[in-house]
Amino acid sequence: DKFGVDVWEAISIANLHPRVKILSPGPGVGGHCISVDPWFFVEAAPELTPLIYNSRQVNDGQPHFVADLVHRTLGGLQGKRIAALGLAYKPDVDDLRESPANEVVHLLQKQGAQVKAWEPFKPDATIPGITMSPTFEDAIQDADAILLLVKHSEFAKLIPAELAKHTNARLVIDTVNSWDTAQWETAGFKIVKLGVGR
Repeated sequence: DKFGVDVWEAISIANLHPRVKILSPGPGVGGHCISVDPWFFVEAAPELTPLIYNSRQVNDGQPHFVADLVHRTLGGLQGKRIAALGLAYKPDVDDLRESPANEVVHLLQKQGAQVKAWEPFKPDATIPGITMSPTFEDAIQDADAILLLVKHSEFAKLIPAELAKHTNARLVIDTVNSWDTAQWETAGFKIVKLGVGR
């Protein structure tokens, strides 16, 4: 962001090479294994695992980075209503364990935001401290901003012009590069993407 680089474009170009497959950035890597197991190696042999240690430190900071992006974009969070889309630890699963999306929601709420979350793969989920919406429509209806946290295929299929009929929000924050900027802007939304320098 600081240097005005579009990380998604850089990754796309790098991935043209047949032996390169750079993973996509986002709110962080989660799940019950990947987010926990590396710390066992670090604890067992810290002198041999500085790369693992530094990688985990960066990953563990991503929810804070996303919360800061939302804070800057909205000009503060106190009283802002945010629809958080997706709480699973990765796309198209119903597993919410160790999900960085959950941490993002908690961080936003600590700063005064009113967050309604929608997880289509676990619509009846109960997460302590997080207000879960019973439907997608309920989550977005009164929102000031829509925050995409997980790259579920269901969210990629949203049609911005149709969505605009069901919410007053005209700001979307895409943290996983799922949405086409031009389509959202054409439908009257301002779109901010994680990893696209401004």
